[in-house]
Amino acid sequence: MTNSQFTLLKKTFLLSSLSLLALPVFSADNSTQHTIAELVDAVNGTPDKASREAGKKVKLRNHAKGFCTSGKFEPNMALQETLNIPFFKQEEINVVARFSLGGTNINASDKGSGRFMSLKIDGDAGSINFVTSNAQPFFANNLDDFFIFQNKVKQGAAGKQWLKDNKPHAKAFFDYVEQRPTSASFENNRYFGVNSFLFKTQKNDIAPGRWFFEPVKGDNNLSKAELAKMPDDFLKETLLSSIEKDPAVWNLYIKLAQAGDEINDPTIVWPESRQRLLVGQLIINGERDKAPLTQQCGDTIFNPVLLPEGISVSADPILNARTPAYVESFVRRL
Repeated sequence: MTNSQFTLLKKTFLLSSLSLLALPVFSADNSTQHTIAELVDAVNGTPDKASREAGKKVKLRNHAKGFCTSGKFEPNMALQETLNIPFFKQEEINVVARFSLGGTNINASDKGSGRFMSLKIDGDAGSINFVTSNAQPFFANNLDDFFIFQNKVKQGAAGKQWLKDNKPHAKAFFDYVEQRPTSASFENNRYFGVNSFLFKTQKNDIAPGRWFFEPVKGDNNLSKAELAKMPDDFLKETLLSSIEKDPAVWNLYIKLAQAGDEINDPTIVWPESRQRLLVGQLIINGERDKAPLTQQCGDTIFNPVLLPEGISVSADPILNARTPAYVESFVRRL
């Protein structure tokens, strides 16, 4: 694909996505509380017109520090014995991946423990995108609390303490993050999709579940002494140099809900004892890193509700706000 073709594709995507911005955004009590623009402002830290315009000039975005690479996905054909998802019948599917840190600071230090992995997997029977992180719980289960969280964390230590004192879900998230080790590479993390999706079974039933990626190479965490010796920028080079010799590999699973599990609340972590289904294997090897779709993947969005036949969204309000918020952020960067 040439650069001009990519630009045309991006414009076509934009025109087809703008209608999402008109969708209402509901809070926990089902009343419209925050517009998509307000939610993006909360994430970006742009509460007024002046800061918003300044943000547009520098193309402000969340997950600002990141890079793209490529690989493939090899489905587990045995999955079709349980689930009816034609997309996963293809033997090998191209993948574009973006690994990133959280936040709007493009110069953020890699010494924090947060890691994010987003994927575009485009096959013969449709496409699917993933938006995942190495945090298993989310910090809010409704858009009011999401809005409050984003504004309070911009206030530094005082705002964080307020959240710990007043928002139990935020406190649980911080407790999780504070004990999470710092990995030596993007490839040494479990990545979780905190939101639930609905999967069609071979019996035409619906099975709620959540995605998670398990690294085949396991954990490789840095001690405090090792971390202190690392530069602020080591993650990109570590991964890209590693996959030149040996691909980074994850097994993708669906963790299935059990009767009584809360489907629409991403702050609740289901027990490890829940049944899981092997979907296939993600292999990041950099084989198409020079292709325009890879080199320019940071200029697009990863749409978590772009789903193939056999998968649909749950009623999770956080999930259903993601795509219009991503589109709003994307439009501001044009």
